[in-house]
Amino acid sequence: MKNNKLKTRDLIFAGVFAVLYVAVIVILASVTGMIPVVYVALPFIAGVLLGPVYSLYITKVPKMGAVIILAILAGAVMSASSIVVLFYVLALGIIAQIILSLTGYSDKGICLSYAVFACSTVGPFLVLYFARDVFMNACVQYYGQAYVAKLDAITPFWLLFVQIGIAVIGGLFGGRIGITMNAKHFKKAGVA
Repeated sequence: MKNNKLKTRDLIFAGVFAVLYVAVIVILASVTGMIPVVYVALPFIAGVLLGPVYSLYITKVPKMGAVIILAILAGAVMSASSIVVLFYVLALGIIAQIILSLTGYSDKGICLSYAVFACSTVGPFLVLYFARDVFMNACVQYYGQAYVAKLDAITPFWLLFVQIGIAVIGGLFGGRIGITMNAKHFKKAGVA
């Protein structure tokens, strides 16, 4: 990390990885969204599956500000329902970037950084907990009243803290998987 300034190439990588990161989240939300119980587990599932993407991104762009760029781009897409989501994801990106900087972009640092950043997938659920009526009315249009009744029954406010916890656990698993994939596959293939 001799040159820590972001260059045009780094910004292009940031954009590509942000698109990939968000695309996986959208696909997972679409698939898990059909079953309310599975949908509330999205932060864990996304945490595990997005770990390799995050790990490869940090390996390709190990520079100050890279995670913040990812947070801004991912947060902008996830904040369709509320601007609060963007600020939440941005705050997580800043914390994750600080962790990376303090740990010298070590494998442990990448894993811990991602465990924090994985909580970004809880962002869209904030509307469910803090503007419940708005969220449920939007769900009725797409999924119907029976779906909304089931989702309402299984999402008391305290579940927000459970989702944050499972996002961290999923992030730790995903981060570890990403680091292992970097070492075993991406570096051998010349990608990382």
